[in-house]
Amino acid sequence: MVDPIPSIMKDFGTWQLRAVLLIYLSKIPAAWLMACLIYTGPAPKTGDFYCKPPVSVEVQFNETRWIAASHPIMGIAGTQEPVVDYCNVFENSVENYNDPTLTSWLQPSNDTKIKPCPEFEHRSGYKSIITQFDLVCSRYLLIATTQSAHLFGVLLGGIISTQLLQSISPRNLMLLGMYIQIACGCITGYITVYEMHTLFRCLSALFCAFMYTGGAVIMNDITGGKFKTVTICLFEQFWAIGVMLLPGLDMLTNSWSELYLALSLPTFALIFLHRWIPDSPRWLLKQGRIREAKACLEEAARCNGTEEHISSDFEHQLKSMSEAAAARPDPDPWWTIWREKAPVRNLILLHLAWGIFLTMYYGTLLNITAFGREQIHLNTVFAGASEMTGTFIGLCLIMLTKNKWQWCGLFNVVGGSVAYLAWLIPTDITNDDRVALLMGTAMVSKMSISCSLALLFTCTAELVETSKKSGAVYSCTIWGRTCFLVAPFIVATVKFGQLIPLTAFGSIVIVGGIIVLCIKEKPQAKTQRNSIYPETMLTSINRLPEKTADVFEHRF
Repeated sequence: MVDPIPSIMKDFGTWQLRAVLLIYLSKIPAAWLMACLIYTGPAPKTGDFYCKPPVSVEVQFNETRWIAASHPIMGIAGTQEPVVDYCNVFENSVENYNDPTLTSWLQPSNDTKIKPCPEFEHRSGYKSIITQFDLVCSRYLLIATTQSAHLFGVLLGGIISTQLLQSISPRNLMLLGMYIQIACGCITGYITVYEMHTLFRCLSALFCAFMYTGGAVIMNDITGGKFKTVTICLFEQFWAIGVMLLPGLDMLTNSWSELYLALSLPTFALIFLHRWIPDSPRWLLKQGRIREAKACLEEAARCNGTEEHISSDFEHQLKSMSEAAAARPDPDPWWTIWREKAPVRNLILLHLAWGIFLTMYYGTLLNITAFGREQIHLNTVFAGASEMTGTFIGLCLIMLTKNKWQWCGLFNVVGGSVAYLAWLIPTDITNDDRVALLMGTAMVSKMSISCSLALLFTCTAELVETSKKSGAVYSCTIWGRTCFLVAPFIVATVKFGQLIPLTAFGSIVIVGGIIVLCIKEKPQAKTQRNSIYPETMLTSINRLPEKTADVFEHRF
């Protein structure tokens, strides 16, 4: 039986363009909620906080005198100013404060006991999660923990949405994600308990994953040929656009709570536009919903001018296709990919590449906070522009070159090496010049990372045997998402030095580049490039992970 759907929908037309652009918009709130930690948890400057004085001192409180009496000194800075240890206090600080003869800073001695400060007072005018939950000193790693919880929501959202797509249509999955993401995002901004804040960050990410996972399945079904390749790559551009728009929202708000509202409420616009997003025709056929599939395809024919391809027995054809799809057996579980006797070289390399580049993507974005708060808005826009550039380079490698993996690997080796140049930047130049040079060294590797992700999202399925495609894409996605949970903790190493995380990311990117260089493209891959998904959605709709579109689940 001839499949009439491709001739009705065409590879790409006005109908697909409208749907794809609306689906792309779902990436923007997902990017906002992932990257918002740059602004909701800004690194505190020296003196932004100090140990909160006891009630007995508050009555006659003098801030400068209290800091001098309570906090030990770690040394003298180059400006001859004392470097204060704001994380610890003298046990006898109350007595010292009340001593009217105190005229200089106290120095710790053998008979002066020092203990960690139990509670802090914050001077920063901007209310952040750091000021809300005292995330300084011994609680510093909790900043990374809340971000890791968000990334865990992405991992969990991909797994759950894949299962829900067995019974919920991709279009309805998007709508479900939109409604609950708004609720969870708004609640996250007004929770005053750290543990609950972390939980709702996880839930917000989970339902963001519903939005773009459902959208990815729809795009996979309604596009074809080279347009499918382009559509997949450009999906990531709207993630970068979201990152570039984030500074504007931050400038409109005065606290982390207001920022969460500003990030979450715009999704109502997506709910309004959702009416113009079609459902996946093949998913509908698989579920026996023939009338809905017919209406969807008739709308596509009207928009694309292909109504002449709708035959008089069109509904009968769809019914036959639906029965054939429902009769197909379930695929083998994804973990059976490792039981094949065929070589697994590419399979192992792909897993390593997925783990490295997803981790590096999130890590390098969050690490722009290491370059200071003064230029953070401009740096965020620069990071988003670097992502867009890297994705376009990846698309060009896919469409125009024969050895795309080798060129991509070389790009990463060079990009990672550039990060080491940060150590050569002089410290005696102005702060703005130094930050600009540091961003320059960091963003070259960010471009190479985005280039690698473009290739991985688009071309993973074509590198493995047909029998492994479904399981390979799903396995790589889950492995990559598991690995990126450590990204925030690599960023947290900035506590030991401004260039430590940058150097770590550069080194790992070089390793990733070497791994990509070792990937061996299958000879037949070139002929399959315009058909990345070798089996139609109809024959494999009940094994959704086979689609490289499911790879899109890697982000929130």
